[in-house]
Amino acid sequence: MRLKMRGLLAPLAAALIFIYLSLPAAAAAGNGESGEKQIISLEKAVSMAVQNDKGLKSALQEIERTRSLRESAQENVSFTPVEGGYGGPYGPQIEASWIQLLGADLNYRMSQRTYQANLDALALKVCKAYWDVQVAQQKVAVQEKAKQQALLNLQNTRAAVQAGTAASSSLAVAENLWRQAEDGLTAAKHSLDDAYASFNNLVGLDAGARPLLNEQPSYSPLQVANLEYEVQRVLENDPNVWKARQNIDIKRWSAEMMYSSGSYTPYDARQAELKQAEYNLENVKEAMAKATRSLYYQVKSVEENYGAAVAALEAAREKLRVEQAKAAAGMNTRADVMAAEVDVAKAQATVDELVRNHAYLKLAFEKPWAMSSGG
Repeated sequence: MRLKMRGLLAPLAAALIFIYLSLPAAAAAGNGESGEKQIISLEKAVSMAVQNDKGLKSALQEIERTRSLRESAQENVSFTPVEGGYGGPYGPQIEASWIQLLGADLNYRMSQRTYQANLDALALKVCKAYWDVQVAQQKVAVQEKAKQQALLNLQNTRAAVQAGTAASSSLAVAENLWRQAEDGLTAAKHSLDDAYASFNNLVGLDAGARPLLNEQPSYSPLQVANLEYEVQRVLENDPNVWKARQNIDIKRWSAEMMYSSGSYTPYDARQAELKQAEYNLENVKEAMAKATRSLYYQVKSVEENYGAAVAALEAAREKLRVEQAKAAAGMNTRADVMAAEVDVAKAQATVDELVRNHAYLKLAFEKPWAMSSGG
């Protein structure tokens, strides 16, 4: 069973990991006596999650269960009908056994596709959880910088009030901003703890573990020559669309067999079931096509915001360079430089979060069903 799981994981890793990311082959270093933190690459995180996920283990058992049921149904078929052929009614037993075999065969093949879809979904969830930790870490760093700024402003305000160059009311404002900065840092740390808890739960680490997740996604715009071609690609590979299409084939057989259910079923009822299956296929295709187009436009929206965010970061860096030059010439204060440093930190965090969100959406656009399969 382990060999089967590895075989199914290989195309997943290729599609969801190596296409968009440059992943080093570094193995995770365990916590040793030296107290080194565990370093986990994104590829390693996916592998750990696969080994840890109980849902995947259950899905493997479902493959074995449906395989066994299919073999049992096969043994009950003593005659193979011809679709569209005319041999008179085949008889209740033959028709019922044949439809049961078709259904069992569909369930078996669907269980295999469901397992692969669950793998896709798990990889996507791991990517998001991995990057969510990085986002939370960066927000903590920004809040720490903001706290330093608030403390410096508070110290300067106290000195100004004591020197009589500032009103006493300004001290209350500075103290309030300081408390807000402290609260913001506390909240950011709580968010980081929550992000780590989600990641650790996926990969099977203790809740209190704090591994180093240093692998950063790279930014490259999504290249799509024809959106409708991509929509069709998704519809051809979506396991839910595939199942709905296969179900129509079964209903088509049932429509020709009055005893397919094991007892007599009126012709109109059988035709209605076939129509229902056809409508269901169209509904599933429309929903997946809509999701695919939506993901495409989300990616493009992030790309537009990315350009503006990079420009804002460059402006913030230029302002910092100016403030540092002024400080060197004695033309401003440390507070002015600190404010510019905070602006750079915030602008950098905005850019980095957009890059991570962009990478996630690109992965989701490859296999949109992974988002719904992931819950």
